[in-house]
Amino acid sequence: MAENTTFRFLGGLLRNPQHIGAIAPSSEKLAMAMVKDLELHSGELIIELGPGTGAFTKQISKIIPEGASYLGIERDPKFVKLLQERFPHLTFINGNAENLFDLRNGYSSMKTKVIISGLPFSIQVGEVRDNIIDGIDKLMTPGAIFRTMQYLHAYPIPSATRFRRRMTEVFGDFHRSKIIIPNLPPAFVLTWKR
Repeated sequence: MAENTTFRFLGGLLRNPQHIGAIAPSSEKLAMAMVKDLELHSGELIIELGPGTGAFTKQISKIIPEGASYLGIERDPKFVKLLQERFPHLTFINGNAENLFDLRNGYSSMKTKVIISGLPFSIQVGEVRDNIIDGIDKLMTPGAIFRTMQYLHAYPIPSATRFRRRMTEVFGDFHRSKIIIPNLPPAFVLTWKR
């Protein structure tokens, strides 16, 4: 399964290199760090932006209690098909994270508790990045958490710095994890809480 997932991931990278910011699927260590200390309760929603081949999704599925819901928003239809096969108990939508607020409409009665993102914000252009942040802002009520990751090599580049600055303007200070070394490439996990 790992080889097949890696093959599909590389296929996605070759089809759409400007929208995939990694060279390999995220490691289990990074995925576990992405869900560490997250708590969901019945009636709450967790949204995953850019689930890709499901590296984070696998760990997310382990923390979803009965009565809580999951929504994955993925722009690559081939990844959506793969995700639906791997996680038939979860809901995936083929769509763009810029339309996050509208895509979440089917779950509007639920409180969005957590938004996890595997999107490559370090390569997103300003308008796209800001539209996604605006959608996150509309959904995050007090107590909600937004969590993403940034690769060590990309952390200091201007677009990654602008993303963190804009997020901090909207949500306040963030927590940065220690470097997750067993990932290709190594990464930080970043968490904002409202």
